[in-house]
Amino acid sequence: MSPLGAQANPASPEEIAHMKAGHKKIEGVVSEVQSGLYTVKTSTGSTLTLAESAAVRYGRDLPKVGDKMTLWVNEGNMVMDARPKGQPGKAPQFISGTLASIDNGHSQMTLSTSGGEKNFKLKPESRMFRDITLGSQVTIEVNDTGEVIDLHKDLK
Repeated sequence: MSPLGAQANPASPEEIAHMKAGHKKIEGVVSEVQSGLYTVKTSTGSTLTLAESAAVRYGRDLPKVGDKMTLWVNEGNMVMDARPKGQPGKAPQFISGTLASIDNGHSQMTLSTSGGEKNFKLKPESRMFRDITLGSQVTIEVNDTGEVIDLHKDLK
């Protein structure tokens, strides 16, 4: 009898970064497109909704009904990243500092880092940052287009 060999495919840097941020990888199929919103039905039968503006903003082709998608979802069940299944992406970048300002009206924030104050664009459909007060120590997650897609208050 010979031993069985088993090997898993290694995770990409993008997958590792998303997992470190606490995101879940979910795959599904676009089941409906209506008024600029895309409904993706997952393998578990649940559905998630995406805005057309995200695909346009990232320079991606708009998904069609029947297209397979890979979604990264945060702990609040909000889609942080979406792309056609199998299309590689660039790993998000993580930056820590003190939250200096958030302007949801203009979708911008300022973070004070050891290298000085830096301004970032906020993902427009994201408004989950309201509960974090100015002056808090935070870590932001920035996607491949330079937008803040997630923000976490650092534990002391």
